[in-house]
Amino acid sequence: MTGELEKQEAPGASSLPYRAARALSLLGGALSALLILVVLAITVVSVFNRYVLNQPIMGVDEGTGFLVVAIVMLGAAEALRRGDHIRIDLVFDHVGPRIRWWLELWSLASVAGFSALLLVTSWHTVQFSRAFGAYSTGYLSIPMWIPQSTMVVGSILLAFAALAALLDFVAGRRS
Repeated sequence: MTGELEKQEAPGASSLPYRAARALSLLGGALSALLILVVLAITVVSVFNRYVLNQPIMGVDEGTGFLVVAIVMLGAAEALRRGDHIRIDLVFDHVGPRIRWWLELWSLASVAGFSALLLVTSWHTVQFSRAFGAYSTGYLSIPMWIPQSTMVVGSILLAFAALAALLDFVAGRRS
């Protein structure tokens, strides 16, 4: 029993919200990676049809554009979790540990706030597109709420990952 307790309190141990966010982020990242392969395959087939068979496939550009948004939105939480996100490390490298702690706190809180705003905005966008009956203007002519919903899912994943990382950071389980 004491061994389990020591494991939970050991530096680097993660909270339940962080482990859940990690699992969801990994899932989002895996889906994002899979969609990259799908876009690659679609592009290869499209290029082959266009230049070898002289029969272009209509709607490929539109479809891959929607998939690129899904790739970014589903992969953002995993990028945050792994520390692959973009931030200005030049500032972090030239300040002391106390200021670095506050900058990290501000950074995680900013991501959480941004993702919450993105969630609200994208949710309203999806609701409007459904109510209005908006369709894409290209060859695919699909309901816009379908590709727009990836922004809702991605912002939920990002918000959850940022909040979990923020909680672990404040609790001292993450540096």
